Amino acid sequence: MELANELNNLPDAVFIIEPATARIIDVNVQACRDMHACREDLLGKTVMQLQDDVHDPAHWHSLVEVMRRERSYLFIGHHRRLDGTRYPVEVHTAFIEREGRELLCSVARDISTRVEVMNRFADCECEEWQGLHDIADGVWEWNLKANTLYFSPALKRMLGYGPDEMQPRLETWKDNIHPEDAPLVLSILDEHLKGLRHLYEAEYRLRNRNGHYMWIRDRGQVRERDERGTPLRAVGLVNNITDLKLIEQDLQQQADYDVLTGLLNRRRGELLAEQKLALMHRQGCQLGVCLIDIDDFKQINDIYGHLAGDQALKRVAGFIRDFVRRSDLLFRWGGEEFVLICPDTDKEGMRELLSKLCRAIECMRLDGDLREHTVTISAGVSVYPDHSADLLNLIARADSALYTAKQQGKNRVVLHEHEVEGPACSVSRVG
Repeated sequence: MELANELNNLPDAVFIIEPATARIIDVNVQACRDMHACREDLLGKTVMQLQDDVHDPAHWHSLVEVMRRERSYLFIGHHRRLDGTRYPVEVHTAFIEREGRELLCSVARDISTRVEVMNRFADCECEEWQGLHDIADGVWEWNLKANTLYFSPALKRMLGYGPDEMQPRLETWKDNIHPEDAPLVLSILDEHLKGLRHLYEAEYRLRNRNGHYMWIRDRGQVRERDERGTPLRAVGLVNNITDLKLIEQDLQQQADYDVLTGLLNRRRGELLAEQKLALMHRQGCQLGVCLIDIDDFKQINDIYGHLAGDQALKRVAGFIRDFVRRSDLLFRWGGEEFVLICPDTDKEGMRELLSKLCRAIECMRLDGDLREHTVTISAGVSVYPDHSADLLNLIARADSALYTAKQQGKNRVVLHEHEVEGPACSVSRVG
C-alpha cells in the first residue's frame, strides 16, 4: 500500500490501519523513529499491541464506531514500543478511502515534552504560580540559566498556536514583538533584570500565528537570583487587551481629531506645533506658520445651505492635507480657518508653497450644488525666529497678515514683517 510513505515529510508519525482487524498495514518513517523499530517490525501488528489504552478487540470496535460519527477523532494515550517502553501520544484519526478500501489514517504526535512540562508545573508548590493561571489569559516562566521559556497552553491558544508549536526559548517571544515596540519592551525587561525596576510591566503588540498583531499587557518578576544577584528564574502573566486598546484608540481619535474634517483639532494641533517649534529651536532651523481661511465661506452657507458648507469645508481640508508635505502639520483652528506648520521652511519657501496652494484651490471643483462655485483661500504667514519665538505670537502675527490679505482683496498670501517703527505686512498677490 505504502500510503504512509507519501507522508514521510511530516514531523509526526502516521499509521494506516485496517478498521475491521485493527492491523497496521503501513507506517511512515517518523512512526518507525518514534517506535524505535523498522517498518517490517510494525506491519501486521495490531493497535492493541502498540497502544496501551486500547484493551481488546471489543474496545477497538467501539472506538471505530465513534470514529465513523466524527470527522476527526482525537485520542490521548500511550504508545508501547516493542521493547516495552512507553511514551505519551496525541492521536488524530480519520477514515480515508484508498483503492476502493476503507482505511483509518492515524497521525500520532509524541507529546513527551509537553507532559513533562505540565507535570513539572502541576507539582509546583508556589502558590503565586498556581494563582497566575486563574487570573491571566496566559502565563510564562523563564529559566535564565537553561535559557528556556515556558508558555502556558492558554497563552498558546490566545496566540493561535497548537500545544507544541511554540519553541520554548526567548527568541520565540522576542522575534514576534512589533518592531516599533521592541526597543522599549526589551529595555524595560533589561532594567528589571538588573534590579532597576521592581517589576517588569509593558503594553505592546505581539504577532499571533496568523501574522496579525494583538495588544497585550505583560507583567512579570524575577523570583529567584543567585548569591551575586544574577537572575535565575522569572514568572509572569499576559492579558489580551486588544479590545481595550481599540476602545482607547477610538476615544483618542475623538479627543484629538475634528469630527467634520478629520484633521487634528486645535488642542492637539497646538501641542504638536509646540513640539515642532522646540525641535526647530534645537536644530537651529526656521519654522513657517500659516493661518488659512476659506474666502466668503458665509455666503456658501447662506446661498447653498450648511450641508453644502460642510462639504466645501471637508473638501478644502482634504485638499490641503494631500497638498502639503508629510512633515508639515495641518490642523483646524476653528470655523473655516486652518493652521499649517512647516518645519525647516523660510519666508520664501512659505510664500512659494502658499502661492501654489492658492492657485490649486482656485482650480479645484466641488460636487453637487457647488460644482459651478469657485472656492478661494487667503493665507497669512509668519516665520520663526524672524517674527517671534513663541507659538501663540507666531499665530497672532499670521492672523494679522491674514486680516491684511482679506482687506487687500482675498485669494492671496500675505507675509508678516517687522520694521523698526512697528509691525507691517508684505503683500504677495496670487495670480
